[in-house]
Amino acid sequence: MRTSLGIWLSGPLIVIALLLSGCLGGQSSPDYFYRLQVSAPETRLDPAPLNGTLQVTRPWADALTSERHLVYRKGNNTSQLNHHAYHRWIDSPTILLQQEITQYLRKAGLAQQVVTPEMRTKADYALSCRMAKLERVIDHSPRVILELELGITSMKDRRTLLLRTYREEQPTTDPEVTSSIAAYNQALSNILQRFISDTSRLSLLKLTDTKL
Repeated sequence: MRTSLGIWLSGPLIVIALLLSGCLGGQSSPDYFYRLQVSAPETRLDPAPLNGTLQVTRPWADALTSERHLVYRKGNNTSQLNHHAYHRWIDSPTILLQQEITQYLRKAGLAQQVVTPEMRTKADYALSCRMAKLERVIDHSPRVILELELGITSMKDRRTLLLRTYREEQPTTDPEVTSSIAAYNQALSNILQRFISDTSRLSLLKLTDTKL
């Protein structure tokens, strides 16, 4: 009786194990990976508004926004966010954002040198960034929202030269994730163009002599 009972109990356990391992029920859904890619600036600033080296620190964000899974919300329900199970960034979006900002500002000529902390170079200015929003909106008008708080600080006297929040809502051609990635890239490009326009005025302030 004990042997028969053991065999009877082992049958369901085997089935459950097979289901959990994916042996039954077909192939599992594949993972999809995406990167942020911003096109180069149209013009280069000359002379550089920042006379020295600008260090781009890693942006910070809340726990959900900084994770690799793409975040979305449905309709106007701004209080409830979800994340996709199989759609991910190739790295933390804060790292991807730091890389793109650094490359863009370097090509734009915002400072004589634009580096990251890994270079261990003495910096004259620091660029901080807070990623407030990075989310897809899925409703009758699909779009993405990107909101960044960008600030430039003088390392010499710790004074803030610029601190502004930039928000972009970029519509997508369809509700597919690939369309959202293209919209994210465009939104980031728009923000960086606006940021360059704002920081280009810093050269008029004679940074080495005048406080804001």
